[in-house]
Amino acid sequence: MSHALIADLGGTNARFALVPINQYLPQEVSVYSCKEYQSFFDAVNAYVDHCSVNFDSIDAIVLAIAGPVNQEVIRFSNNPWHFTRKQIQDHFGHDKKIALLNDFDAIGHSLEVIPKDELIQIGEPSEIDPKAASWVLGAGTGLGVACVVPQENGANIVLPGEGGHVDLATCNDQEDYILRFLRERHNRVSAERVLSGMGLENIYEALAHRQGIEKRLSAPEIGAAIEAGNDPLADATLDQFFTFLGRVTGDLVLSVETRGGVYIAGGIVPRYLEQIKGSAFRDAMQDKGRMKAFVSPIPTFVVMSEYPGLMGCANYASYLVNQA
Repeated sequence: MSHALIADLGGTNARFALVPINQYLPQEVSVYSCKEYQSFFDAVNAYVDHCSVNFDSIDAIVLAIAGPVNQEVIRFSNNPWHFTRKQIQDHFGHDKKIALLNDFDAIGHSLEVIPKDELIQIGEPSEIDPKAASWVLGAGTGLGVACVVPQENGANIVLPGEGGHVDLATCNDQEDYILRFLRERHNRVSAERVLSGMGLENIYEALAHRQGIEKRLSAPEIGAAIEAGNDPLADATLDQFFTFLGRVTGDLVLSVETRGGVYIAGGIVPRYLEQIKGSAFRDAMQDKGRMKAFVSPIPTFVVMSEYPGLMGCANYASYLVNQA
């Protein structure tokens, strides 16, 4: 049986898996800490040495990468690994089909194959147009964004970019304070500075500073405080996080009218599903003045699949092999 080797290479972890061609559920998933391996090649060799499929039966390799892939030297946004396409092809062999995707391009390709019960709608129910474009975005180590354009024949077109690094916009006194606080440190403040694990830490520290408190917690510590319910600043941090997420989502919809919906993945939001349901996320998304009626009908979903990036790689691998 023909297989694909697929990988979702993030800023913190590298996830490897196998999947039979024309199937989409990742098998033999292994997660490696990036900091424990000097290079991607060290990590993938460790995986291949322990997987059950003979490498000769692997016909395609599809890698989802946390960073721009249309570069001569591919570097990760939040990870010191780097390589070239030629190094990848030389490593795996010139008889293998190879594809390198941005990590959120891969999630874009997963929309065709994710089970509907793993998509949780946020806000009032509204219909999607399956022929219309969609946004995918998600916060984790960084903030990823991609636009998906459906195609009747062949793989959907996923328009790559680095939308997580757009300028952060603010709309009230508290948000203005957070922006000024972060500008003193970073000069230019991008959306990723508040919509990521680091972003949670930044929001917490800024809100504490506004109260005259010098305190910064790590993202895991903030999560533990939210779960324990013993730190109002942690709760306020998550509320503000979702408000910022709504503002950025609304700005994306204004940029491209995505009647196919907005799909939120990443490591943070699915962890706080009940909190986003009760948050100001949708209000902030729709808070676009004269354009509120334009934005409001766009449905938003949280992607609850465990490995959407790998599923997207599996989907793309099937296109690679079938078109040969």
